[in-house]
Amino acid sequence: MKTPPLLIATALIFWGWQTGLWIFAIPIAIILESSRFVQSRWDFSIEDIKKIANLCVVILVALTVYLLVSTKSFYVIYTLLQWLPIISLPLIATQIYGVNDSISLTTLFFTFHDPETGEQSHKFKLNLTYPYIAVCILAASNANTENISFYIGLFILTALILWNFRSRRFSPAIWLCLLLTAGSVGFVGQMGLHQLHLQLENQVVAWFSDIIGQEINTVNKQTSIGEIGVLKQSNNIVFRVNLPTKSNFPILLQEATYNKYQSGSWVAVNSQFQPIKPTDDGKNWILGNSQPNHSQITINGTLNNGKGVLRLANGTFAINDLPVTEMQKNQYGTVQVLSKVNDIDYTIKFNPQFPLESPPTQADLQIPPSELPAINEIIRQLNIKTQTQTTPEILKTLNSFLFNNYQYSLQIKDSKSKITPLSTFLLDTRSGHCEYFATASTLIFRALGIPARYTVGYSVHEFSNLEQQYIVRSRHAHAWTMVYINGKWQTFDSTPPDWTNIENAQISQFSKLGDLWSFIGFKTSEFFTYLRNTGLINYLWWLLLPIFMIMLRKSAPSNAVKRVFKQQKILNNSEKSTNLKTDSDIYLIEQALNDIGFNRYPGESLKNWISRIKKELSENDDYKYKIDELSSLIELHYRYRFDPQGIKHSEREKLQSAVKLWLDKYSI
Repeated sequence: MKTPPLLIATALIFWGWQTGLWIFAIPIAIILESSRFVQSRWDFSIEDIKKIANLCVVILVALTVYLLVSTKSFYVIYTLLQWLPIISLPLIATQIYGVNDSISLTTLFFTFHDPETGEQSHKFKLNLTYPYIAVCILAASNANTENISFYIGLFILTALILWNFRSRRFSPAIWLCLLLTAGSVGFVGQMGLHQLHLQLENQVVAWFSDIIGQEINTVNKQTSIGEIGVLKQSNNIVFRVNLPTKSNFPILLQEATYNKYQSGSWVAVNSQFQPIKPTDDGKNWILGNSQPNHSQITINGTLNNGKGVLRLANGTFAINDLPVTEMQKNQYGTVQVLSKVNDIDYTIKFNPQFPLESPPTQADLQIPPSELPAINEIIRQLNIKTQTQTTPEILKTLNSFLFNNYQYSLQIKDSKSKITPLSTFLLDTRSGHCEYFATASTLIFRALGIPARYTVGYSVHEFSNLEQQYIVRSRHAHAWTMVYINGKWQTFDSTPPDWTNIENAQISQFSKLGDLWSFIGFKTSEFFTYLRNTGLINYLWWLLLPIFMIMLRKSAPSNAVKRVFKQQKILNNSEKSTNLKTDSDIYLIEQALNDIGFNRYPGESLKNWISRIKKELSENDDYKYKIDELSSLIELHYRYRFDPQGIKHSEREKLQSAVKLWLDKYSI
């Protein structure tokens, strides 16, 4: 079916308008629409078209590699989708400037085989014009414009496409009214779909952040307290830690701290972030005074779209070798950054004996009234005497009590009790994960008059022999309590220490394959980061250019591609029609009318078809007098097809010349 003039150009201009890629959209539109004025056509073979399809794949791979190297982010997918019209340009240009109006699917999919011969079948053909227009619309949709322009452009494009398929039995005014009604209803639905899209995108980004580095909410932390069933854990490696020497004890790296608990959520009340200024080189950041006898570790992690929260040890006073553009820190010790890159390496210096968090406030002693009965019952069972026992002794007593009477579990059972999930944990099930232990410990300390806060982060305890450094997985996410003792905040982790062994026992043996793949990706990313930092990346592109050019040459069509003219194409189509439909030229007219929307029904005779078209057309329709001229040709065609005597050679030539004249006269 022929594409209406300027329809492809309109789709490309719409794409350039939405994405801002005008510099590509306008030239491509000119190239494709110019085919209507170019008399030459090229006869590409199946092998030539396969090479051109491979060229599209080469462009796709090269662009994907470039985007992944330049920015490691989930949003790179949206950028890649915006470039689809350019990636698929060679293929659509091949069809438009080729002698055929469609392309065999065997050039795109290698699974189409003839059931009789077993060889690749060339019967399955596809006109790529409308799929290419759909690609332009898809690419435009990924620009994510925040106004109504996308819907208006999509509506206009849809109207132009449907106009070519409209029924001639109804007037254009009625058709336009129906289209406007459908467009209005569609706009309301589009608003709802837009909200659904935003929610789905947030969910996908949250899932993907589990792979490339989690993005945590520094103000509100929704825990899994109260959820029933098995807590799902991911084995993906989130970041890596390099210690000067191999340690045999876990190190806790905190991300955020909260001080108010309510209904399964922790909140950082009145969180106030203050900017941190770097030193002169812009890579070193001072959080506090330098401390003697400090420790030092190097962390390799990933930000989400250039932003995230740093993983820091308690008492971190300096962060070195971190080239970010902005850093902020709140009074609870949470540090968030903005960066132009996503892969970050930084070294932290810390001394747990000199934490830098703000002094406690009244909020660090608050307990929700719904949790008080259970908390008071546990304190009664502890039999702690605050008048005679020191704070370190209280910590030891609580830790021993939880260790001897509670167990770690990722499977939470339902309880018929009407008390809160945390109270159920303390008084009934006595089984839960780290969030239960950390929350319970924090509230118990507060009930005893000891300021405490809830902290989330990661436990560093798994050493990788493959990487020769510590690796931290998503399932190593942990929660613990910060207790204010002797004028400083100290770490208190009441979760039973065997929690790591319980989680390790549930991991599949095939996880090592995932670790190997992650290590390869890490080393590749590390290599490209080194090239960028040293400026060698510019030379790498020049080294890759010859390889890319060789691949382009391999994908280029052969020099044996034949150049033909439109007149020759018509004759070729006539020969094809001869083989397909008893060599009558009238079928060329049938195909031409089908292409502009006058479709012939299955089993409908040519006479009935022409009569039906006349009835559907109005008296003033331009097509009416064109159709009138076909009656004599159909009569001659019927004699040629069905008269046992046939027609004379001169009449046969007359039929051929009349068909050709009709096609040339009306340019259909």
